[in-house]
Order: sequence, then structure tokens, then C-alpha cells
Amino acid sequence: MHSNTSTRTYDIFNMDMSFNFDDIKNKDEWRERAMNEAKQIHSKPSTARGRTLNEIYETCLYGHAPEQYLIETGWEDDERPYKDLIDPQGDPVEIKVTEKEEFVPYVLARCQTAKLEKWRNYPDIVYIFINNKKETSYRHQGTYIWNEKKYVLLP
Repeated sequence: MHSNTSTRTYDIFNMDMSFNFDDIKNKDEWRERAMNEAKQIHSKPSTARGRTLNEIYETCLYGHAPEQYLIETGWEDDERPYKDLIDPQGDPVEIKVTEKEEFVPYVLARCQTAKLEKWRNYPDIVYIFINNKKETSYRHQGTYIWNEKKYVLLP
């Protein structure tokens, strides 16, 4: 099991991780990963929250696009339930996608709430991507590191 903290250097954070939908080579794997998570979410009323399997699947496809792209560029799938990826330095990371820059503080607030719930074992590192759901490009908005109180943007 991977640790939530690392003393490694953060050279990986200097990568340009923005991509276009067409950069995803294995679209079947992407769809399969999204459907597997959608089924997990849909199986419990507390996580399904009244949504259909197809609605959850669409949300998972949206959020899994950067995950699939990063897997194809050398990152590992974190196979624990409801976990995202393991970066090339071995650190578990959370990948978030939102529609616009204005929503980033809300995304970070949700991440902070999850991080403070110790039982979740939420990662110290969060990557945020922007995609407006109309275009095929995903822009890497920023990388955030937990500082024991909140997530802060890496310079």
C-alpha cells in the first residue's frame, strides 16, 4: 500500500499535462475504467444519490479522461476503491476535473473536507484539470499539495 506522504523531490510537477481527447490512445480501457467505477458508485444508494448508471458513467468518463491520459504517459492506476492514480514517483494522487476556473475553490474545498476525514486516506497531492464539456481539450490548471491545513498551489 502506498504512503500518503513523500519526501521525494517534485520534479514531476513541472510537466505540461494539458492534453486533447485525441491524445488518449486506448479509449476502450478508458471507457472500461469509467464503467467499473460507475457501477461501484451506482451499487450504493449513498453514493448513487438518485442518479442513473448512465448519468454516473458520463460523469466518470469526464473525470477519467485525464487519468487515462496520464496512465498512457507512465502513471499507474491506483486500484484501491475510489482512488485515482499513483504518480511516477510512487505518490498517490487525486485527479479532479471542473468546467471552469471559477469552480476551482469549490473543488479544493471538497478535497480539503475529504482530506480531513482521516478514514478516507485522501492523497496529499491533487491535480486539477479544466474542461468545459463542450471542447475536447483538458487544461492542467494546477497541482496542489497539502500543507497540514489546506491544499496550496505549487508555484
